Amino acid sequence: MRVFIATDLEGVGGVLLDEQVGGDSPEYQRARHLLTEEVNAAVEGALAGGASGILVDDGHATGSNFIFDELHSEARYVMGAARPDWLPGLGEGFEASCFIGCHAMAGTQGAVRDHTMSSVAWHGMWVNGKAMGEIGLWAAMAGHYGVPCVLVSGCEKACEEAEELVPGIETVVTKKGMSRYSAILEPAEKVRAMIRERATTALGKAKTVAPYRVATPVEIRVEYNNAGYADEVRIIPGRERIDARTVAYRGPNVVEAFRML
Repeated sequence: MRVFIATDLEGVGGVLLDEQVGGDSPEYQRARHLLTEEVNAAVEGALAGGASGILVDDGHATGSNFIFDELHSEARYVMGAARPDWLPGLGEGFEASCFIGCHAMAGTQGAVRDHTMSSVAWHGMWVNGKAMGEIGLWAAMAGHYGVPCVLVSGCEKACEEAEELVPGIETVVTKKGMSRYSAILEPAEKVRAMIRERATTALGKAKTVAPYRVATPVEIRVEYNNAGYADEVRIIPGRERIDARTVAYRGPNVVEAFRML
């Protein structure tokens, strides 16, 4: 069974503050280690669940967050930028997908570090009129290729978001938000154990959890935080300026619509 694992950093256990998600601070270096260990737990669980090939995407910011020499030896890894696609390597032939370190969509009360794509530039996103964050977009892109999303880890609100989208999905709550920058945290070793266990369970559901699909053609609307960001979008076929802050991006399917961004 081939498994695709997408990752982010904000949903990793113990990650709360700005200095943990980028830059060169000791806090960021520690967060990289926490992410790498959660990835390793997911790989171990997937292998126990029957995975024969695993590709893991370093999906946060510049894609250089994993500590390479600490990664599990039985998977392959996508790192770096710039990339041909948002989820490089994902395609037909995979039988399951897992998302590690997720955060909830922008505007989710009680979520840790809620945002959609960019805390600075994006206010919100809608796919075919449905408010959606990165979890939904990941699941829809996997669903485009017929790949079910069987596991999500992240804060409590991120897990709730995933469960509303994908019936039967396995989730791991890494922390319960008290505000955008504070949470009740699960211990790191407990989080890793849960990811390991749930990844094994999730792969057993790969044939029963339905891929998350959106109707085609697809329109992705992005409301930017101010008109200046929308002003910078070149209007070409497939793009439409809706109002001062909103641009619609359209394509025959979700992958092609996202490529218009």
